[in-house]
Amino acid sequence: MSQEKEGQASDGLWVGKVADKVLEEFPNQELYTCAAGISPSGVVHFGNFRDIATSLAVAQELRARGKKARLLFSWDNYDRFRKVPVGVDPSFARYIGMPLTDVPDPEGELPSYARRFEVGLEKSIEEMGIDLEYRYQTQEYKSGRYAEKIAFALQHREQAADIQLQFKTDKGNQEKGIDPEEYRRTYFPITVYSRFSGTDKVQVLSYDGGTKLTYRCLVTDKVEQIDFKETPVVKLPWKLDWPMRWGEEQVHFEPSGKDHMTPGGSYDVSSAISREMFGRKPPVPQMYLFVGIQGVKGDKMSGSKGGAISPATLLEIYEPSLLKWLYMRRTPMQSFNLAFDTEVYRQYDEFDREVVAYQAGKASPAQQKILEFSGVKKGEGVPLAFKQAVALGQITQWQPEKLRALAEKSGIACSEASIKARLSKAQTWLNRYNPEEIIALRTAINTDYAATMDGKRRDQIAKLRVLLQGEVTSIPALDEHLYGIPKDPALDDKATKVAQRGFFKDVYNLLIGKDAGPRLSTFLWALDRAAVLTLLEI
Repeated sequence: MSQEKEGQASDGLWVGKVADKVLEEFPNQELYTCAAGISPSGVVHFGNFRDIATSLAVAQELRARGKKARLLFSWDNYDRFRKVPVGVDPSFARYIGMPLTDVPDPEGELPSYARRFEVGLEKSIEEMGIDLEYRYQTQEYKSGRYAEKIAFALQHREQAADIQLQFKTDKGNQEKGIDPEEYRRTYFPITVYSRFSGTDKVQVLSYDGGTKLTYRCLVTDKVEQIDFKETPVVKLPWKLDWPMRWGEEQVHFEPSGKDHMTPGGSYDVSSAISREMFGRKPPVPQMYLFVGIQGVKGDKMSGSKGGAISPATLLEIYEPSLLKWLYMRRTPMQSFNLAFDTEVYRQYDEFDREVVAYQAGKASPAQQKILEFSGVKKGEGVPLAFKQAVALGQITQWQPEKLRALAEKSGIACSEASIKARLSKAQTWLNRYNPEEIIALRTAINTDYAATMDGKRRDQIAKLRVLLQGEVTSIPALDEHLYGIPKDPALDDKATKVAQRGFFKDVYNLLIGKDAGPRLSTFLWALDRAAVLTLLEI
């Protein structure tokens, strides 16, 4: 077997292979920068979070190999306000074309429209324990940091035009009415925010070869000459801005969605500009597919459309470590769903099994790495199953101390920390997204159901009433009695199980009007005994 390269991944995880590529392309760096970013044009939804999670995993892998790495997140808040999202007053159309940081907060509380959507994600990032180094591009541009790079791009504007024309087809040029020679001659790779109207509705008239240019405001028809080093109202367009910042921040890895990574798309164009204009190797890329959602109406996610689901919304039902684990355990090229329905039970169960194996020292190297990257630590104890949190939470009126006592009596092993962490999430999941799963004790005898029961089944309910009127010493003892009531010496094992299921179904229907519910012995132990006896009096 051949020896692996020093520091190379051996567990087969996608993140190890990406880190291998980063170290191969950029060896011996003092600091590795893994980047992510988004324009705060609306609610930052959980599909965007894959950008952060992918970059986070690579940064942590580099650190695990003894490298110094940072996670850089760019708020592209100097981008233009493109359209009014659903849910925002239509009068905001008057701000179209302005920087997102110049548009007011729709709720009138924060400094700007951009800040409204930045704050939500930043709070979620903090809750998940992710250390991000933020860059706010309005501040960066207005500080004059990029002035020399803007001048460089203008000085090489014909080259920038030629590079972009390489990625345009003749058919595409014809459809868009682009004449290559005219495009090359008139192309100015900048966006100017007019000091008269505040918008980017301007025409660049001339450039002096340094840091001065003249523009006409198309809203007011006024003309002005500015020195953009002193009057920072100029920014580079996306396909130049992106590679320019790769160099400024020394970015070594940055993932992108499929929309940027298609052949001839933003990454290809920006990479060519990075190499040919700015003279820097582009960062190692990683395309990721989008994340789906189930259990709520509509599957499409968009930050500029109503109904976008943010990480903050997800954290109402997902533990931070579980949420990170869901994003990290699959390769970025695998789609997956997050769930607001009962699928969340399976996700929690799968996570818990790996956590228990990890705590026992039985997790595979790959499982261990992803769990640790997700924030799971040794000694955290056995987690309370989410399904049990939903069931027992209702029984105990969502009181942690009562639930802990009930879990102990039921023989359910779980840590106090997991009860505290999961109970509120289970309550939110149930009440807000799955009210049909709510278990409510009936207020009156279910006479309609009782009318369908024959004498034998009624006798079994009568035996249960007698049992509950006596002294039941423990939940395990009650459990044993419950399974014994429908037993019949004349029945074989298979028939006995059928009879037991039928008996349980009768009890659930008489108590809650459903065919099934929480584990019956635990349920009966916790419920108000007098109310139960009344409902079973048929």
